[in-house]
Amino acid sequence: MPLLPEWVRGVDSDADVVVSSRARLARNLAAYPFPWRASEDVLNVVACKIRSACRELAVRLPGLKTYAIEKLNSTQKSFLVDAHLASAEQVYAGSYRFLVLEPSGIFSMMVNEEDHIRLQVIRSGLKLREAWQMADWADDVLASRLDFAFSTQLGYLTAHVSNVGTGLRVSALMHLAGLAKTGKLDRHLRAASDLAVTVRGAFGEASRPAADMYQVSNEITLGIPETEIVERVRSVTEYLLCQERKARNKLLETAKTQIAGDAESALKRLSSAMSLSTCEAFDLISKLRLAISLELMSSCNLTTANELLLGVQTVAGDDASAKIERARIMRTRLKYGTSKM
Repeated sequence: MPLLPEWVRGVDSDADVVVSSRARLARNLAAYPFPWRASEDVLNVVACKIRSACRELAVRLPGLKTYAIEKLNSTQKSFLVDAHLASAEQVYAGSYRFLVLEPSGIFSMMVNEEDHIRLQVIRSGLKLREAWQMADWADDVLASRLDFAFSTQLGYLTAHVSNVGTGLRVSALMHLAGLAKTGKLDRHLRAASDLAVTVRGAFGEASRPAADMYQVSNEITLGIPETEIVERVRSVTEYLLCQERKARNKLLETAKTQIAGDAESALKRLSSAMSLSTCEAFDLISKLRLAISLELMSSCNLTTANELLLGVQTVAGDDASAKIERARIMRTRLKYGTSKM
């Protein structure tokens, strides 16, 4: 199981703004009920068929491994959810749920989650086309071995109506702290909504989402070719990336000292706090990330900031014990990194 997925390491040149690019496909096997209606015997049959088909993927993904969810411990399950490699619904479900994963965390596939197959490719930075191309390849490979549920009128049939059609969700996770700080965010978000693309808070639905993180994704999966979906999301992501770069350059001219000071204070707080709420932790990490991207902080790098993002929601809730545990995780990750968790 990977310690640090590619998106956490932040290896792309635009990864300071576009944290990750993701392409996700939902598929179901014909003649079998959706997982929420299936018996354990059916889930077992479906899982065996999918796992067998996955052997064909090993030609391009030689390190691919399959994990039985029920055999993972709580720490491993939390990591998978926080790293966006599996959903909470998947890791806390019953038997015959599996995760197919390659070592870098770029490719993963949930078996018997909401749909029989939820495969995704998640890349660091602005790589929506690359993510889609790999997901499309994996889909073709699996389709050569499996009979997917498909309607000539509707397209691919999925457990949730919002995924019917292509079954494709394309998204980019963006850190828009510069636009938020300069007060120009709302105007650019409105401009981005004209292409049937949704931009919403990645970690909340408030007017100022936690950590200034936003997810750009397609609204429609039905009646639009997959390539057009990818290009729509890519266009909006590129637009917001350009505007965020302009905002950050402006901040370098007008608020350089303040940003550096805020980041140093944030680092001290994260390194020493004995109690942290979810909102406070996210706010501190956003300040840290912004200063790192502007090269105003040498004592912390983008990978570390992303590791902190990974750890914030490891503990659910904001009661006293959760705040204490969250603070401990922040202190430990700043001291040792993920490998010591």
